[in-house]
Amino acid sequence: MLNHPILPRFKDILNLLYSSGFSVSRFFTLTPDLPSFQKVFNETLSAHLQKKIASLKTITDIPIIISTIEHSLSIVSGGGKRIRPYMCFLTYCTEKGIDQGEAMRISVALELFHAFALIHDDIIDKGNERHGIKTVHKYVEGLIKQAPHGDKAHISEGMAMLTGDLLFSWSQEIMISSNNKKAIDIFLRMIEEVVTGQMLDVSLMVQSEVTTELLRRKNELKTALYSFVNPMLIGSALAGMVQRIELYRHFGLLIGQAFQIQDDLLDIVRSRKELGKIPFIDIQDGQHTLISQFVFDHGKPHDKEILNAFFGKEIDDNGRKVLSRLFESSGAIQYAETEIARLIQNAEDLLISSDIKMEDKDSWMNIVALLKKRTS
Repeated sequence: MLNHPILPRFKDILNLLYSSGFSVSRFFTLTPDLPSFQKVFNETLSAHLQKKIASLKTITDIPIIISTIEHSLSIVSGGGKRIRPYMCFLTYCTEKGIDQGEAMRISVALELFHAFALIHDDIIDKGNERHGIKTVHKYVEGLIKQAPHGDKAHISEGMAMLTGDLLFSWSQEIMISSNNKKAIDIFLRMIEEVVTGQMLDVSLMVQSEVTTELLRRKNELKTALYSFVNPMLIGSALAGMVQRIELYRHFGLLIGQAFQIQDDLLDIVRSRKELGKIPFIDIQDGQHTLISQFVFDHGKPHDKEILNAFFGKEIDDNGRKVLSRLFESSGAIQYAETEIARLIQNAEDLLISSDIKMEDKDSWMNIVALLKKRTS
């Protein structure tokens, strides 16, 4: 992995960035790898969030409101791979955009929108932790547990939803200030697609039977388009380039599908300590995946009976052992591993044959390499 130099006096650059509304022409002399980008992006995001919370405190000083929002911001700034902003910024640099400050600004908007989506997703999934930190609704529940009145779980979820809405508004604040209508249009389309994908995901939880085609479409909407394709198209639009749109779309669909199947597989093969959550949570929640669908489509009658018995039910340690053996013996795990390898290889071949310059191609190949060795 290449070590791309960050321009000197980084703190001075950040101060200039925020005193001038992100208007800095260039952070990196070369297209950055993911770790180099993460370092600069995390500092940039943190500085922006500090400004927003300071502004909020001029509106209210009510402790529960400030504490809830500060907790949500600690989740935003404290974890995450920053894949979406990186894909936007990587594409922008590949297309030789001249104002990296603008690309970084839009990348922050992508991450703020993602934070909004995760807070709402945690409520839908009844999640307790994210990145080892209490989810927002669980944090609020702890704050008000001694309160004498009210439906505490309902109030906690309401406070979390409103906090997510605030982050959503912050993402829109950045986007609507952009002069790039094409990037704004892609961003708005991205919102429609990912919300539709999430609604599809939730609606499938009440269905006993689904199809592989429908699950692939869900993965495309929720992950491939949202996390990879649209961020890359936004980066390309910011740079004012359209020549490689089909390349970015094809590449994003390949690695996005691989990424989602990896998520589904990790839920099955990793321990609670490795995942930071309970394994087999998809099965427990009644969420259909391509891996569970493989069992329903190709498993023996007894395999299907066992999976149906656990689907949408609370699963104990013994149940997880039974399911682990089932997914292994049915060939579902091997199917997932083969499908992931196929998608990643196709993405790698696409990059190799592309006209992306060698000076940039290494950073793109590093994305493929990270997927190959992904464990969380």
